[in-house]
Amino acid sequence: DNSGSVTISDVTFLVAHIFSSGPAPVCASEGDADGSGGITIADVTYIISYVFGGGPTPVCVAPVGL
Repeated sequence: DNSGSVTISDVTFLVAHIFSSGPAPVCASEGDADGSGGITIADVTYIISYVFGGGPTPVCVAPVGL
């Protein structure tokens, strides 16, 4: 949600983007928490695992050319 920290709000933001045509992340790679190359429900699961289960830190891959 571009707040500067990874929280449950990011899950809400991605769910709205994926399922309700909500706004896209400002930086697309920020929404790709699992580093798979796209924003999917797997990214939501990855963030939930991180926030509530101590899972791996979300990945934010810098766009090519930056």
